[in-house]
Order: sequence, then C-alpha cells, then structure tokens
Amino acid sequence: MEIYLILALVFLGLSLMIWVILVYGIQGYDRYKKAFTERTETQLESLFLFVDAKKMFLLNIVTLLGIPVSIYFITNTLFYVVLSILALLLIPRLLLIRMEKKRKEKLVSAIPDVLVQIAGGMSAGQTFLSAVETMVKETTGPISQEFSLVLREQRLGMSLAEAMDNLAERVQAEEIDLVVTATQIANEVGGNLSEIFQRLADSLRRKMAMEGKIKALTAQGVLQGWVVGLLPMFIIGALYFVDRANIEPIFTNLLGWIFLCIILILEMIGGLMIRKIVNIDI
Repeated sequence: MEIYLILALVFLGLSLMIWVILVYGIQGYDRYKKAFTERTETQLESLFLFVDAKKMFLLNIVTLLGIPVSIYFITNTLFYVVLSILALLLIPRLLLIRMEKKRKEKLVSAIPDVLVQIAGGMSAGQTFLSAVETMVKETTGPISQEFSLVLREQRLGMSLAEAMDNLAERVQAEEIDLVVTATQIANEVGGNLSEIFQRLADSLRRKMAMEGKIKALTAQGVLQGWVVGLLPMFIIGALYFVDRANIEPIFTNLLGWIFLCIILILEMIGGLMIRKIVNIDI
C-alpha cells in the first residue's frame, strides 16, 4: 500500500513540475517572441528594410534549436554547443549594428552634395521643401529615404521643425544636427539658407577629408590590434590540430573553460583600449 502511495506522490509531483514548466515556459516564450519581434521590426524599419518579423522569429528559433543540436551530435562536446549558442545570439545583433553603421556612413558622406543640390535649387527660386523634393527624386540611397520621410511627415500635418527634429533623432549624426539647426535658425530668424548650406557643405567636406586622413594614419594601429587580438585564437586552433591530446582538456574541462573565459575577457579589454586610442574625434 505504501508503494502505491509513494508512486502516486511521485506522479503528482512530476505532473505539477511539468505543468509549472509548461506554464512558465509558454509565458517566457510569448514574452521573448513579443520582445524579439518588436525590437527586430523597429531596427529593420530604421534601416528601411520591411521584413516580416514573425518569420524572422521563427528562423531565429529554428537556428537556435537546430544548429547547437547538430553540433552536439557531430562533436559530442558541450563547449562547442555553448559557443554556437553564444555566436547565434551575438551575430544577428552585430550584423544589425554593422548595417546601421554602414548606412550612417553612406548617409553622412552624401550630405555635402545634397546640401549643394538643395542650395542650387533654392538659388534658382525654389522653396526649401520643393528643393528637397527635387533632391529626393534625383538621389538614391539612405539620404533620399530619410528626406522623403521628412516630406511625408510634413504633408501629413507635422511642422517642418518637428519633421527635421525627427530626422536628427533617427540618424543620430553630428552632420545632420548641423543641417537641422541651420534650417530651423534660418526659418525662425531669417537669412540666406542657400548660402548657409553652401558654407556648411564646404565645412563638412573639410571635416570629412580630415577624418579620412586620421583614419588612414590609424589604420596600422587598428590592424595591429586585430592581429594581436586574434593571435591567441589562431595558436589555440593550430595546437588543436597539431597536438589535440594536450590541448583538448581546455575545451572539455571546467578549469579550461575558466581559462578561456579569462582570455576572452582580457581580449575584450585590450580591444576596447586599442579602440579608445585609435578613435580620434574631431
């Protein structure tokens, strides 16, 4: 009789545990799905990439479940599984950051030419908005997308000052802040906005030329930082193929995992220090 009571208690305990796991697991899945889709949709829309966020979420779940399991069956090592999960969590964010940076660089590099084009249109008798509309039609790339959004917001009833403020908030670039400030001051106080844009374009060209020279001079330091940072990884990889018996405990032993974590932390600290040295702000 006691054995049946014990089995019943074990069954009830397991059922309760499974129920709690299912309930909290479903709630956690829903929260993660909502956060992921909202964040992904916002970031992609800021890049003017309109993709179904729900499909991206399903792809993310499939890769997070499929690739680590496949790696475990191939290598039979938990270290590579953990490493693959971390890589799958970090790589999409790094790609988005890289895409945002590239888009911002393209946008900023096009600002001087766009200012000259708008200034030429205003000198020919166009208003600021009509000159911007002409520029949007004749230009492609991120700068055209951002100013077309300014025009749409203005047509929907938003004031020009608010639309330009939204532009500065979306781009988060010093050059765009200068353009927005010059436009707002000219509209409030008055002045020759065409001439202001011409001078601003010349100043931005000189600034970009100086930044290009600094980037060229610091390129060697950046390359040295990458070489020094990746050298330990290459050495570990070479030793893994040359002397696997002695290097494999690093990936399978708890003490080895601790050493690897320390190496990664020191690598990140060194990379941040090198980046701080070579990153010269003008």
